[in-house]
Amino acid sequence: MSEVPHSWLFGVTWLLVTAAVFLIPLYPALRELYSRSDAGALEIDHLDNGRTDYAALRMLDQLPVLEEMPRTAQWQRDDRGQLVIPRGQTRLMAKTMHSVVLGFRAQIKALISSDTVELQANSMVLHFLHANNIHCLGPVHLARLSSAVRNIVLSPGSRFQRLSATCIFTWPLKRSLGFPLDSLGDGMPLTVVQQRHHGDLQIPAGTVVQGGLVVTGNLRVEEMAVVTGHVKVHGSITLAKGACVKGALFALDNIDTLGNNYIEGPLCAGKHLQLGPNSQVGSKQVPCSVSAWTIALLASVRVYGSMSAVRSGQVVL
Repeated sequence: MSEVPHSWLFGVTWLLVTAAVFLIPLYPALRELYSRSDAGALEIDHLDNGRTDYAALRMLDQLPVLEEMPRTAQWQRDDRGQLVIPRGQTRLMAKTMHSVVLGFRAQIKALISSDTVELQANSMVLHFLHANNIHCLGPVHLARLSSAVRNIVLSPGSRFQRLSATCIFTWPLKRSLGFPLDSLGDGMPLTVVQQRHHGDLQIPAGTVVQGGLVVTGNLRVEEMAVVTGHVKVHGSITLAKGACVKGALFALDNIDTLGNNYIEGPLCAGKHLQLGPNSQVGSKQVPCSVSAWTIALLASVRVYGSMSAVRSGQVVL
């Protein structure tokens, strides 16, 4: 009779030992599942795929309204033949094949032009603006959704929310920045496991880091240092002058670039993003997206692709 309890106890013990042996390799995955140590994905608009046709996708449901927009045959023209909204006047909405000039403190709710739109100081487009080129000649308030086939040029003091163009500049205009990053090879695929660092991390000046990073604290990349790979930080990111990242850059808090920086991939900050003077994001060959709760752009910034500020974006002096 005593052999039965012993056999039962031996069987249960053997079963538990076997289960433990098979579960040990799964322990890291179970720990991550029930106590996540990595950051969750930042919420973005499901239409924002980083392509420059984002503005067009957003406007699909408004196309019937656009077909009913009034023509501009009765508008005034300046000595260059451009259509003009005079100083301080307001228009509802219009579409035209010609270039348009919004005078000082002029307003329009919606405007579509197949040519160039020039906005003088304190002019405003309320809802959406689309043109071949958009040039801001002073501090202006752009529409919630502004897109251009070619270029958008922003002057100091300009405010925006969503921008999409082949290239977005801030004054003064300079040539596209050149960085010798081709010798570092291609960017890292998203499927590659990234290096994990617990706490704050500082990358010394002139260092080249191969591979992506996940940092649980704050990250500072010193002058002329280069990271080849995608970077995800639970805190804030600071790029010193001349620091470069050949990959995507994500932060749950702030991203600050101090100047002469190059980021090849998309940028996403959970709070504030500042692009320092002479910084470049993306390229003609690699358009990308920039998004944050608030965005500040300094002088001679160049972004290839789209920008999205949840609350507000501004070109600061």
